[in-house]
Order: sequence, then structure tokens, then C-alpha cells
Amino acid sequence: MKNTLVSLEPSLVALIEMKATMECGDQALLYSSTYIKQLNDHISRLCRLSSAEIAAKINYLVGCLTITLDMPMSDLKFLRVRRCEGKRFEHIKELSYIECTTKNFPVQGRLNQSGQALFYAALAIKPDDTALRVVLSEAGANNLDHLNVINSHQKGDCDLYMRVIGLWDQARYGYQPYYLGNHIFDYYKKAIELMEQKFAPNLLLAYQLTDRFFADILSRKGSVALYQVTSVISSLFLEGSTCDGVLYSSVEAKGEPVVALKPLAVDSKLKHKWVCDIKVNQWFGYEFFKYKTLSKTVSIDGKSGNLVW
Repeated sequence: MKNTLVSLEPSLVALIEMKATMECGDQALLYSSTYIKQLNDHISRLCRLSSAEIAAKINYLVGCLTITLDMPMSDLKFLRVRRCEGKRFEHIKELSYIECTTKNFPVQGRLNQSGQALFYAALAIKPDDTALRVVLSEAGANNLDHLNVINSHQKGDCDLYMRVIGLWDQARYGYQPYYLGNHIFDYYKKAIELMEQKFAPNLLLAYQLTDRFFADILSRKGSVALYQVTSVISSLFLEGSTCDGVLYSSVEAKGEPVVALKPLAVDSKLKHKWVCDIKVNQWFGYEFFKYKTLSKTVSIDGKSGNLVW
């Protein structure tokens, strides 16, 4: 069924029509399939690409064969964890993004390049402990690990503008993530309907292939070679002052939402609510844990950031 009640922004309509007119479908499909194979071969260690070669291929895929939308989201809640090695953290900055960066610290990760600080967290949507188990799995928590968990809420007077990686692919097949409202999902579906009307078959296929690739590699098990590719993708998706962060699927808990937020968005749009101290008794695999909550903060000092246990 077509989305007759959804209206696309004129700028998006103009962009789709321009791409349909200017881009060559045969060339786009050739480049996308070739570049994606080469990047996958690099990740699998079947070949070795230089950082410049990776950047050039990703620049083409992101710049030419996907459409990036900044979707406003509100009332979000986040959980983030850090290992504390037996001693509870005493200040909020120890649990938030890394403030004191160097050229090589933090090390390259799934979405951050070397020396780039991001706020990795899980979206807390369900009323149970799903988000906690998800974020433990994202942090690679293991048996007997001691961690502190920070709970942060989006402020009520602002939107977070997120770029949702993999949503084009989900909307194409009618799979609506439980954490996204109808207005966002239907907007993507409406845009896809217009692309299907305007794009030549091979151009449409090139976009579909690229979207699938982005969704796929961001939810793969981590490795140095993988991060050499995904961190470049993320840096391009995070470009621009209108974007606050990216939202993508968890690695271990498929389909569960995790985010990487820019430090500026954390400082201006989040309020840290509480911190708890937990110990992992046993990790069974994926996002399944037995854990014990040892303590929880009484308050967080709004001015100093000190944690009151």
C-alpha cells in the first residue's frame, strides 16, 4: 500500500529527481558491486587496501549511492557501560565520552577513528533489562567483570537528529524496527516509492546493494580490518552540524538499537540520571548474562559531576 498521507520535503524530491537524471545506472552498479567486493575482501583479509583506497571507495558509496536523512527523535533514554576494575567511578566524566584524546587514543573502533571520541550507548526502550544486556554485550563484558552503568535521558526541549544506518534496507522490505515511530518509517517508505518510480533499474539496484552493505558490516563481529572500513563510513555519516549521531543494530543482539553520539550532542542534549555498579556473574553468549547490581548512586552533582554513592 502506498503512503498517501506522507509528504516528502521538496528538497528530498528534488534530490531524488536530480540523481535519477544525472547518474548512470550501469556505471553505478558496476562501481558499487566492485567496490563492495573489494572492501569485503579487505575485511576478510583476502586483499589489503590502503587507507586512501578505502576512503576513496567509501566516499563514492556514501556520497553517490545513498541518501542521508537527519531524522529528529525525542524522549530517548540511553545506557552506557565502562569497566571499573574493582573500584567504582567517582565522576561522571569517567563514564561519558573520552574528553582527553590524543592522536592514537581512543583507538580506532567500530565507528570512531583513532583519536576520535564518541558516546557509544544502547537505547533503553523496553521496560525490562534488554538495553543493559545489549550494552554489556557491546562492551564485550565477560565472567566476573565489574562495570559501572550510566543512565542518560534526552532533554525535553530539543530533538536529537539521528542518521539511521540500515533503515533504507528495512523499509524496502517492510520491516519496521520496534523502536522507530510510524512517521519516520513511513517517510523512508515514501522516499523509496519515489526512487522506484524515478530510478533506472540498475541505478536502483546499486542503491539497494550499497544500503545492504552498510547495514551488514556495521553489525558484524569486530576486527581491525572491519574497523578500518566502518570507521570511515561513520565519519562521513557524522559529517555536518545538523547530525547528532548514528543509530544502528547491535552486533550480538541483532535488531536492538545502539548509537554513537557526538560529544557536543551529549553535552547539550543529554542529562545524566544515575549510575549503578554491577558485577557479571556469567556470560552465556550473545546478550545473555547473569549479573548482580551492587549499588546505585543517590545523586549526581549537577555542577561538579561528582557521583554520590
